[in-house]
Amino acid sequence: MRFEKSEGLTESEAILAQLCERSFLRLWTYPNLYKEPGKELVDLMVVFRDDVLLFSDKSCAYPDSGDAVLDWKRWFSRAVGKSAHQVRRAEHHVRTRPDHIYLDPRAQEPLPVSLPATADMRVHRVCVATGASERCMAETMQPMLGIDLTIVDDEAPLRIGIVKEAGGFLHVFSAEALKLVLRELDTARDFINYLDAKETISVSGKFKGAPTEADILAYYLHHNRSFPAPAKEFVLQPNLWRQIEAQQAFQEGRRLNAAHRTWDILIEYVTSQLLAEQLEVGNETTIRDYEGMVRIMASEGRFRRRILSQAIEVRAVRAREAWISSILPSEQDDVIYVLLMGPGAPRDEYVAYREKRARDLLLRCHAAKAARPGARYIIGIGLDAAGSGGRSEDLVYIDTAEWTLEEFARAAAIRADLGFFVEGTMIEQRLEAVEYPNVG
Repeated sequence: MRFEKSEGLTESEAILAQLCERSFLRLWTYPNLYKEPGKELVDLMVVFRDDVLLFSDKSCAYPDSGDAVLDWKRWFSRAVGKSAHQVRRAEHHVRTRPDHIYLDPRAQEPLPVSLPATADMRVHRVCVATGASERCMAETMQPMLGIDLTIVDDEAPLRIGIVKEAGGFLHVFSAEALKLVLRELDTARDFINYLDAKETISVSGKFKGAPTEADILAYYLHHNRSFPAPAKEFVLQPNLWRQIEAQQAFQEGRRLNAAHRTWDILIEYVTSQLLAEQLEVGNETTIRDYEGMVRIMASEGRFRRRILSQAIEVRAVRAREAWISSILPSEQDDVIYVLLMGPGAPRDEYVAYREKRARDLLLRCHAAKAARPGARYIIGIGLDAAGSGGRSEDLVYIDTAEWTLEEFARAAAIRADLGFFVEGTMIEQRLEAVEYPNVG
């Protein structure tokens, strides 16, 4: 195994780690990091592109002294105040000593992925405060804290506003709220976009609050994953989430997202093989080099991953009869994917078949660059047809940023000579889908 990381020291930290690893995938999720021997940095950190998410998890029993205001102040201090303090100190360390972050309490196993340059780094501060849900249910009939951006710190029981100790905007989630948000926004791209949009609308001064985080999420999803620029101050109305979740189109979109996850499975399977050093080819690849390639694939949001998964699944059936090659579009303007699927081969012929697939995939990636010259990154994916009896994966990563004129000419020649992705000889098919389709 290339490295070992914590699974969470407490029950709530373990749950947080599992939630985040499922959403952000294992290569970018690191629980219980240390800054020096015996000194914890933060409960969980996610590193993805230029974004660093710092999670502080505090599970604190809610007091029951009979004084509602005192109970709230005590719980807030332990669950939110201490969390904000930890996140602020962790952010300072990440920005000033990024090379001193470790996976183990002895500070001997360094973080295996690179942090973004300090000038490019975007830090997201996240507090997961557990323990108040029963009191929230008793007082408000909701298991989540209210959001009230007109208050500071612990000024109003069971409502979260501006937390000064964090040193910047702090996203405060109850365990229930975080589970909900990560269920619906379960990729790094989708979750980070939500945090960015929520912070922007919150610091604008126009958005004043909502009954719960669920209602903020509902408003965001209803407006096509955005918060419309408000003309005046506003507060969200209650029960928005119930209205969104009851819609058949929303339920169908959720079902399709769950049913088509081939993209995620591919990323995680190849990553697990690399970490276990069980790849047939490529075990010499460093984690940092591999992360640069697979990060592009993981940068797709859930809806695009669904589209890509469905495209692969349809072609996996058709490839039983013949080789299939496709250029698949990305959400990222400078990325294209080249998919090559073969029918498989008997065991005694499989090595030669695999070599042919890998060779042809590389050639098709070069031809795809000639066909789509605006793409900087070319990711090639070689797979077997569904039910072929064998299973292997080939991945090709090409960054054309520093290509010479000779390399461009060679790509054009490959395309012309072999007839790969040439206008008039290939079938162009748009990948069209609706995120939340109408049913019935």
